[in-house]
Amino acid sequence: MDFVVLDLEWNGAYSRRLGGFLNEIIEMGAARAGRAGAPPDTFQALVRPQVGKKISGKIQALTSITDEDLEGGLRFQQAVSRFAGWAGGAVVMTWGTSDILTLIDNYRYFRGDDRIPFLKRYVDLQAYCEQRLGRDPAQQTGLETAARLLGIDPASFSQHRALGDSLLELECFRRLYDPATLEPFIQDAERRGFYDRMEFRTTEICDLHHPLIRPADLSFCCDLCGRKARRVGRWQLRNKSFRAEFLCRHCGHRFCGRVQFKLKYEGMSVRKAILPSRREKKEKEAAQAAEKSGEEGA
Repeated sequence: MDFVVLDLEWNGAYSRRLGGFLNEIIEMGAARAGRAGAPPDTFQALVRPQVGKKISGKIQALTSITDEDLEGGLRFQQAVSRFAGWAGGAVVMTWGTSDILTLIDNYRYFRGDDRIPFLKRYVDLQAYCEQRLGRDPAQQTGLETAARLLGIDPASFSQHRALGDSLLELECFRRLYDPATLEPFIQDAERRGFYDRMEFRTTEICDLHHPLIRPADLSFCCDLCGRKARRVGRWQLRNKSFRAEFLCRHCGHRFCGRVQFKLKYEGMSVRKAILPSRREKKEKEAAQAAEKSGEEGA
């Protein structure tokens, strides 16, 4: 199967037509794995801005791309046309979904098209690498972190440039690639619902009266004896998750129940965790303070 890793650099530009900001693509870089031992085939193009007049200082400092560099760049329509010809029917991969969403936004803005014609199959490479590395998907793994875990020196690649990042992403993919484990991550971009799923924004639910929250979502069982515990404190919202004190009437164990609700394209996601109760934390802190005071007195 043919795989192409695509990476983009963009500049936030205000559009009067949109009445808001557009992440305008200023560089495209991509790498395709060649045969074993052969260097990867690559694609690189600077894209001349049509919305933003100047690159922000932050982006210029991050990428080293200047306004002068982009004067000779291709227009967006030319750049994506050349990329499509180079990529052919390959499976397109990006590190996370930010790049593919930016590409969708630019296609919509410059070509008036809600679909990317050359995108047939797609893989979120970040999600795949996290799964292969055994990382918690709730804690996103950055490219540099993944590279170091795989024994790759990120400094040996041109970082924060589209081509350099795509080559680093490809090297991570090469070291983790397994056809059987990758298959579930390959999405059919021509299938109905693909773009709706891609553009759906996951949101945290911070209202306990939300109709999708069920009573069972707010119940907890004791982590010592496994029996249902009773809530003895009010729910409090902290860092977009709810917490409350619970007491097990069977064994007397007190604990803090934490629950977080996220509304995803597939539906409601509920994550629960049991933490030490406030009383236990205070008692532990008091014991540690007394122990420390005793050591100092001795």
